[in-house]
Amino acid sequence: MSRTAARLRALPRTDKLAGAALVFLLLVVVVSVAAPWLAPGDPTAVDYLQAALPPSAEHWLGTDAFGRDLLTRVVHGGRASLATAAVAVALVIVVGATVGAISGYVGGLLDLAVTRVLDVLLAFPRLVLAIAIAALLEGGVVGVVLAVSVVSWPGYARLVRGYALQLRDEGYVQAARVAGTPWWRILRTHIAGSIAGPVLVLAVVDFGEVVLAVAGLSFLGLGVRPPQPEWGAMLNEARPYLEDSPWMFLAPGLAVVLVVLAVNYLGDAVRDALEPRRPRLPQRTRRRGGASTTELAAALAAHPGPDLVTLDRVSVAAGEQAVLTDVSLRIAAGEAVGLVGESGSGKSTLAGALLGLLRPPLRITGGTVTLYGQDTTGWDTHDWRLVRGQHVGLVSQDPLTALNPVLTIGTQLVETVRAHHRVSRAAARQRARAALDLVRLPQHCLDRYPHQLSGGMRQRVAIAIALINEPRLLICDEPTTALDVTTQARILEELTRLRAELGVGLLFVSHDLRLMSQVVERVVVLHEGHVVEDAPASRLFTAPEHPYTRTLLAAIPGNELEVRRAAG
Repeated sequence: MSRTAARLRALPRTDKLAGAALVFLLLVVVVSVAAPWLAPGDPTAVDYLQAALPPSAEHWLGTDAFGRDLLTRVVHGGRASLATAAVAVALVIVVGATVGAISGYVGGLLDLAVTRVLDVLLAFPRLVLAIAIAALLEGGVVGVVLAVSVVSWPGYARLVRGYALQLRDEGYVQAARVAGTPWWRILRTHIAGSIAGPVLVLAVVDFGEVVLAVAGLSFLGLGVRPPQPEWGAMLNEARPYLEDSPWMFLAPGLAVVLVVLAVNYLGDAVRDALEPRRPRLPQRTRRRGGASTTELAAALAAHPGPDLVTLDRVSVAAGEQAVLTDVSLRIAAGEAVGLVGESGSGKSTLAGALLGLLRPPLRITGGTVTLYGQDTTGWDTHDWRLVRGQHVGLVSQDPLTALNPVLTIGTQLVETVRAHHRVSRAAARQRARAALDLVRLPQHCLDRYPHQLSGGMRQRVAIAIALINEPRLLICDEPTTALDVTTQARILEELTRLRAELGVGLLFVSHDLRLMSQVVERVVVLHEGHVVEDAPASRLFTAPEHPYTRTLLAAIPGNELEVRRAAG
C-alpha cells in the first residue's frame, strides 16, 4: 500500500490537469460541507418579490421562480448531491467487494449462484433499473441510495471476484491456508490488500456516474424533494423556465457537469497511476530540428558512423525514485556488448529506454539516447516505429508471451515484414521461409502455432522475427532465462553464428556472467542503476576491478579461486 500511496501523492505533480481536477473537487467538497457558514441564508425561504431575477451583484447566479438565491441553493444542494453519492458508493464498495471476494475465494455452488445473480442484474440497463427500484421504494434519499447501490454493486462484485479467483491460488495464500489461517482472515489480510487498488480506481471512476444518477433520479422527482435544494431537483424546478430564465437551469447544470467531468478525469489519472502497465495515448511531439519522418528514415538508412547506439549520461526515474543514474553505453557496428547485473539493477529499463519503450511511471529525466546518429529526444510513435523491427531487433525473455498464441508463426513473420516493406504477401512469406532457414528451423513451422513448438524453437522464432528485416542492431533481453541448460547452449551458439554471418551489433542483457562469457566482446556491469565497470570481456573475466563485479564472478560455480587470485 505504501507504493500505491506514493503514486497517488505524486499524481498532482505528474499530471497537472489531474491536480487541477483534484483541487476543484476538494474545493467543491469544502464549500458544500461549509455551506451553512459560507451561505448562511435559508435556501428554502421564499420571496416572490425577488422571483426570477437574472445574475447581479446581489445575486451572483440570479434567483429562481420562488425568489430563492441560486448560489445559496447550489452550495447547499452540493451537500445533498455529494453526500448521497458518497454514501451510495461506500455501500456499493462494502457489499460488492465482500460478495465478490467471498464468491471468488470459496467457489463452488456459492460462486455459481452469485455469478447467476450478477448476470441477471447486469442484463438490465442501470438507469432503468434504478428508476424502477427508486419508484418502488417511493423515492427519497434512502430510496435513491438503495436504488443506486443495487444497480452498481454487481460491477464491483464481478471485478473483485476475478481478482479473488486469481489470488486464491497464489503461493502466499496457499501458505496461509496450510498454516490454518481462517478464511475470513485470509480475505482481510492477503486478498483485500491486493484488490484495494483496482477497487479504488473503480470507485473514483464510478463516483461521477453515481452523482449523475442521483441527479437524474432527483430530476425525475424520485430523490430529494423540493423545497430542499439538490442539483437534480433544482434542474427539475427550472425546466418550465428554461427559455425565459435560463440561469435557473444553468447554475445546477454546470455544477453537475463540472463535478462529473472532474471526477471522470481524475478517475482515469488514478487508474494510470495505480496501473502503470496500461499504455497511455501517444502524444505527438515535434522532433528537435523539425525533421520530417521521411527525412528521418533516410538519415537512419544512410548512417555511416561506427556507433549504432550511444547512451550519454542517461537517467531514468519512476516518479521520484531513480532507476538509472548517469548511464553511458556505446555499441559499435558488429560489436557484441554484454549488460550484466542482478535482478532489479535496471537492465531491462535501460533496454526499454534505448527502444523508447518506457511505460509510465518510468521516464527519462536526463541525458540523451542516440540511435544511428539521431538524437531520439522528442521522437513520437511514428518515428520509433521506423526504428523498431527494421533498424533494431528485440529478442525478449519469454517468447511464449511475445508471440501471439492465436496466430501462426508464418502470419507473425509476414506481418513483421509488411509492417516495414511494401511487398506482397507471397514475397513476405518467401522472406519468412528464409528467416526460418537462417535460424535452422524446418519450413513446416510456418503453419504451426507457438504452443505447438518447444521452448527452444519458440526462441528461434523470436530471433527470426527480430532479424527478418535485417537490422544492424539486435537487443537480446535475457533470451535464455526460460530455457534448460542444453537449449541455452544451442541458442547462444545460434546467436554467435548469426552475429558472425550478418555482422550485426549485439546487446546481450543477462544476470548470468557465465552465459555472457560465451557471446560478448565487452561487458558493462550495472549495479543499482549505476555503471560500475565497462571493460573488454577478456580483461573483466580475468582481472575485474570493481568489488561488485568480483562478487558476480565469484557466484559462478568453480570460479571462486580464480576471482580471489585476480583480486589479490
